[in-house]
Amino acid sequence: MNDAAAASGGHLFSLASGEDDPGRLARRLFQLQTLYDASFELSRLVTSQAIADSFLLTAMGAMGATQGFVLILGPGSDSRILPFRGFSDSDMAALHDDPQRIRQAYFSSVVVDHRVPLSRPHILVVGKGLGPSPFPAGTEILVKWVMDETCGFVGLGNRLTGAYSEDDRTFLVSLTAMFLQFLGRTFFIEEIRRLNDELSAGNAGLQASLAESRRLGADLDRQVFHLKSVNDTVNELSGMLHSRELMQRFLLLSMGAVSAARGYLVLFSQTDGQRRIVACRGMEEDDLGAADSPQVGRLLTRLLFSPSQGASDGLRRGMAEDPAVLSEAGLPPDMPGVWFVIDDLSFGFMGLGERIASAAFDSREREYLLAATGAFTVFLRNAGLYEEKNRLIENLAAQNLTLQETLDSLTRSRREIVGLNAAKQRIKDIVLREMDRVGRVSVMDFVLILCVSLVIGVLFNSANPSGVSLIPASWSRPAIGAVDPALARSRVDQGAAVLVDARPRELYEQKHVPGAVNLPLALFDFVYGMEMADIDPAKEIVVYGGNVSRRYDDDVAALLIERGHKNVKLLSGGLDAWEKRGFSVTP
Repeated sequence: MNDAAAASGGHLFSLASGEDDPGRLARRLFQLQTLYDASFELSRLVTSQAIADSFLLTAMGAMGATQGFVLILGPGSDSRILPFRGFSDSDMAALHDDPQRIRQAYFSSVVVDHRVPLSRPHILVVGKGLGPSPFPAGTEILVKWVMDETCGFVGLGNRLTGAYSEDDRTFLVSLTAMFLQFLGRTFFIEEIRRLNDELSAGNAGLQASLAESRRLGADLDRQVFHLKSVNDTVNELSGMLHSRELMQRFLLLSMGAVSAARGYLVLFSQTDGQRRIVACRGMEEDDLGAADSPQVGRLLTRLLFSPSQGASDGLRRGMAEDPAVLSEAGLPPDMPGVWFVIDDLSFGFMGLGERIASAAFDSREREYLLAATGAFTVFLRNAGLYEEKNRLIENLAAQNLTLQETLDSLTRSRREIVGLNAAKQRIKDIVLREMDRVGRVSVMDFVLILCVSLVIGVLFNSANPSGVSLIPASWSRPAIGAVDPALARSRVDQGAAVLVDARPRELYEQKHVPGAVNLPLALFDFVYGMEMADIDPAKEIVVYGGNVSRRYDDDVAALLIERGHKNVKLLSGGLDAWEKRGFSVTP
């Protein structure tokens, strides 16, 4: 017999020779064997439910009961275990549905969070003086027990033969005491398991926190790296004053910051015609043969005013990563990058490809590229100003040389003029003599004067390289047709004509016809490439914008005709005639 069985039943079975007969001795030996077998069986179980189920079967078999139940009430209000045999679900409803009422009625001394010393189980008389019983009908014997914050009952119904004797009741109490020993051990094991699960969950949380801290650390390291890269970029570019060298250095720094194996930087400038400057690494300039100023200009115009590019923040740079959009602009579709605008006449794009990390830029790389490109555009603008200053100095030196040559020419011309004045005086004397002789002016005299004036003018223009043209350029152009405002409005509303405002931007913003394209004469090439390059040459274009001092509409119309547009007309009466007809203007 193991220790649990001895502790539970040793004190019950003192064998007095004067009191025991062979039958009673055999029953007690059977009960001791039952305790031993039950202790061996329960020692193998590790859950409260399994302990209760096994104990109930053992008790019913040892006592010869046809019905039985075990009720275990835990510390929580709904914590309970209720295995039963021989009773129906309706018989057990009171015990199953309201464990809190049973705890208050039979275990008022048991308080949650207050450990109660283990006491020996005892027989409880069912229903005696307690009113209606929550226990199922047919319960013949009921054992009440308390262990720490846990309490409960063991109940058995009718026996197969006879009634329960005093020895049976004592044996059931001993069996219940042994059950509590193993139940307590199981509670301890379950508590250890619960603590172990909580510890495992805590460890998992710590591992997750550690992984998150490592991720944040790596993210912080990358942020520091990109900030350092921006600082290094600014330091590297700050001392450079030549555009090509600046572009090569910035491209190299950007490729290193985002781990790109190849890249290019193309700059378009319209300050002195259509000019393209290209810097390449890991590729040839011929790979950008399809990228021209109008295509890239249209791409930048669309991106500049796109809400997704942050145009509301006044940014003049952004990311372009869609292969379809890049291909449409004639740029390599597999090399996303950043576009930028320096001023109204200069813009560009930097593409980066074959990146080691991944195909797409992450948020940190985008922030670096935008920040570094912002600094690059400032330095590039400064370099452009420096180069413009040097160019102006060279032009001024050349002009000084030209002025010196002009002064020398003027000195020579002065001598010639003195000679001409002398010749003039001689001619005058001749004319006076002739007048005195003839007495009236003839037609030949006027012809002679006109010829002398022409000779003097030709001599002056030949002596002065900056002479004034005697015939305005507009006289040599063919006349451009005009269209009435009402007819022009009808054609525009039908979509058959395009209305063009030729005035400078500041006059256009003060007042213009709604929907008119602003095509200033000073920015004709740049704006035309972005706004009107795709217009059908056969489509009618109506131009307005002349004033007292300058015929902008006539000059812009002539340039449109030079670009191949066949149907260019002037708005008769200009914007004033449009308003007098009552047609709308903005604002």
